[in-house]
Amino acid sequence: MFNNLFNNLTPVVKNLIILNVVVFIGTGWVAPALYDPLVLYFFKDPEFQIWQIFSHMFMHSKYGLTHIFFNMYGLILFGPIIERRWGSNRFLFFYLSAGLGAVALTYGFQYFEYMDYINEGLSRGYTVEQVEQGIFTRQEPYGWKVMSGMVGASGCLFGVLAAFAFLYPNIELMILFIPIPIKAKYLIGIYVIYETLSAFGFITLQQNVGHAAHLGGAIVGFIIAWYWKRNDMNQYRID
Repeated sequence: MFNNLFNNLTPVVKNLIILNVVVFIGTGWVAPALYDPLVLYFFKDPEFQIWQIFSHMFMHSKYGLTHIFFNMYGLILFGPIIERRWGSNRFLFFYLSAGLGAVALTYGFQYFEYMDYINEGLSRGYTVEQVEQGIFTRQEPYGWKVMSGMVGASGCLFGVLAAFAFLYPNIELMILFIPIPIKAKYLIGIYVIYETLSAFGFITLQQNVGHAAHLGGAIVGFIIAWYWKRNDMNQYRID
């Protein structure tokens, strides 16, 4: 089974997997000091650097293998199908664009959160600078860092999932450990709805997960897939 999956890999998908695995090993064991500088922080955080907008897409949680495994497994399953349809160059553009969509929506949510803390601090007599110390540096007035960094290819993957559901809505998929075929438009659609409800706080089961990033990637992935299909971009495929 796994041999067939790996033999089926397309060039960009294969290189993305290699890059993710190399970065995971490198920042986890070989050079752990590189981990934090590559994590994506809120743009007002003193730890933010411009390269983090892209570097975080190839980072994964250093606490176990689950995060990177499921992201790479999803990319192996769905990525080659999309890459063959659009060509390697367009797929890479699409993949990174979905990742940028994840960043944009995450920053949008974080900005509202940031402003809530600022307004709360001002109402208690603190200055903006004092409140930011609590938000970003674990100092008073809050004493703990409110906004943590973000890592993972999940936003990119959700773009791929959204595109797959749009382009191949009636293909039946199987969930691990649940032997019931479900059409892509329903299975992935339910997943996106779950992420939407979680991002807006209606579901609080996984609070350490970047639901806004997942939703942002899915939105951008759907928009690009819809636009390219509408304009029949396959006529101009570039490999």
